[in-house]
Amino acid sequence: MIRHPLIFLLIVLSTGLWAQEAEVRPLECNSNYNEFAPISYKAGVIFCSDRPSRFGISWIDAQGNYPTKNYYGEGRKSSILNEKIETRYNEGPACFSHDESVMVFTGTVTNESKKDNNHLGLFFVNTESSTWSDPKAFEYNTIDHTYNLAHPTLSRDGKRLYFTSDMPGGYGGKDIYVCTRNGSSWDKPANLGSTINSELDEVFPFISEDDKLYFSTNKNGPFDIFYSTLTNASFSAPLPMLPPINSSFDDFSFSISADNESGYFASNRNERNDDLYQFNIRYPEFEHCPPAEESTFCYLFEETNIVPNDSMPMIFEWEFGDGILGSGLTTEYCYGDYGTYHVALNVYDSLTRVRFARVSEVDVVIERSSYPYITSLDSTHTLSLIKFSATGTDMGEAKAEKYYWNFGDGTHGQGFEVGHGFKEPGYYKVELGVITQPINGQSEKRCSTKIISVGTAEELEKLKDKIDPISSESAFQPDMKIVVKDSTKYLQYAPDSTVYFVEFKQSDKQIHPEDPYFNNIKFEIYERFDSIQTAYHYSVGNTTEMPAMMRIYRDMINSGYITSIIREDVSREFKNEVLKSWWYLPDSLQVAINAHINKFNDIKFDLGTYDIKSESFDNLNYIAEVMILEKSTKLMIKAHTDSIGTNNNNLLLAERRAKAVIQYLQQQGVNKSRLFTKGYGEESPLADNTTEEGRAINRRVEFEIIFNDAKRKK
Repeated sequence: MIRHPLIFLLIVLSTGLWAQEAEVRPLECNSNYNEFAPISYKAGVIFCSDRPSRFGISWIDAQGNYPTKNYYGEGRKSSILNEKIETRYNEGPACFSHDESVMVFTGTVTNESKKDNNHLGLFFVNTESSTWSDPKAFEYNTIDHTYNLAHPTLSRDGKRLYFTSDMPGGYGGKDIYVCTRNGSSWDKPANLGSTINSELDEVFPFISEDDKLYFSTNKNGPFDIFYSTLTNASFSAPLPMLPPINSSFDDFSFSISADNESGYFASNRNERNDDLYQFNIRYPEFEHCPPAEESTFCYLFEETNIVPNDSMPMIFEWEFGDGILGSGLTTEYCYGDYGTYHVALNVYDSLTRVRFARVSEVDVVIERSSYPYITSLDSTHTLSLIKFSATGTDMGEAKAEKYYWNFGDGTHGQGFEVGHGFKEPGYYKVELGVITQPINGQSEKRCSTKIISVGTAEELEKLKDKIDPISSESAFQPDMKIVVKDSTKYLQYAPDSTVYFVEFKQSDKQIHPEDPYFNNIKFEIYERFDSIQTAYHYSVGNTTEMPAMMRIYRDMINSGYITSIIREDVSREFKNEVLKSWWYLPDSLQVAINAHINKFNDIKFDLGTYDIKSESFDNLNYIAEVMILEKSTKLMIKAHTDSIGTNNNNLLLAERRAKAVIQYLQQQGVNKSRLFTKGYGEESPLADNTTEEGRAINRRVEFEIIFNDAKRKK
């Protein structure tokens, strides 16, 4: 970096996470002289250069350098920015207000009595007319020519002006200051403090639209670019940009576009002079991003099948699985840590404390989220800055290393914490993508989303017919508490009620239920046939509740079924068109379901008979309840005996025991057509038949849910 006696060094800051994701190339408007302080303006770039100008031949500084001027360049062509601000002295780095109606630039504050004691100050120009106004000096420019003000940058709202100065009272040679607009004037300059400034030089601040402060410092050697995020009126500890932005040379005068995807900086990395460089950021793509959700520790437990009977006083007591008990058919409970908790409702006689039943058993699994979490407001107004943070992200061993933001309006950001302002009202799906630190040499990409509503209620009401359905999800955020019930309930619709469903596939041919196309779907799948179009329609949902439908739609989109669309129909017509419905169940889930149902397989018989002992009724009652509620399931009953007696007799005894179980389940209301039996006799023992303990184990009944071609017919 070339050091001019009256011009501060220009330094650019960049995000320390960019590394190889940024492409850097030199600008075509570079010359054999020094170019620095580039900022985007209209279709080109404004920059400073000490190349000879029409005043350059009559004034050269003590080091033999021509004065610096502001130029405007497009491609290879460049020219003096505007004659209104051109003098025989230095004009340096400039910045513009958000609407480009005001320019603030660095210029020489002349001292007519001492030609060699000129200093730098800031000047304001109204740029709304084609001729521009005459420069107006900043009210805090030096009066006695003892210090400099330079390198201005304005916040998005125009209320904060940052600059560099060596005024007395700083931390080092040159510090960064800020002035806050108060009506038509500016408050006194305030030093940004030791978080930003050091005992050496901090120069060329640039405040981005998402309130990141980029600046350069030589506290570690050559000038490097750092950045800091403004949060709650204070700046975070600065972080350095990584290559290829920073290098082993002086890198400085950084600026970045509003969408955080491109920008400029200067460097002397060519080892000759200061040149301008443009960078473009390559943001990685993330797929199948679920909604950002924190782990839920508080639950609502509710039993809906039991109707209290006043003639039989009962106590309802919940076991929460962590040693704590609760009472009532409905109760709330908050767990203190992650884990798996087996929850059950016990029903007692209030007089004798005899337990009638143990019902509503469920495992509550509280896991650390394996996806990033987005911390932000849920709503904002247009042009208001909203802070987004990855605070709350805890992915266990997969430590986040790089954070990428897609704001859903065509712009991006990078870093643990960013700010963003939306220009138009609407609903925006903000995406946070994370690349993890390598584990065993491999990094992972994970992501999550959050819907942000932007605008007033009146603005959003006007847009309700134009907004994509997925965006409307923000109005239907689920409660943080989860209702856990003893079993799934099927919705009952009025004959002519409207139902909503998500249709994700149309086909002129029928698709087999085991087709891998369905393997990412978590919901019951409906196959309907349209006789007019002669097409098969595949959908999920079938609910009267639009909030629930929005969540299903969102899940289908995030699962890769991007052609999904919400439709509605009359429930009666929908039901008549359904050929079948099923759940796509992978083998692992089938095994898990059958493992659970066999927790209740302790069915006992009197020795040598097929009479079911009364102590087995509780377990059989549970099996019957499951079959009644899950009307689409079929059940195989497998009966086994010990080895006492002949093989043929044991086989016959096993078949009779299986049929006895079927008869009992029928008496409880289960349709016989859904029940199947198989007697194995003594051929599949689990224990040694030479002991009574072993024989007792072998006299057993096993249950198996039948997954016939992975479908459950209506």
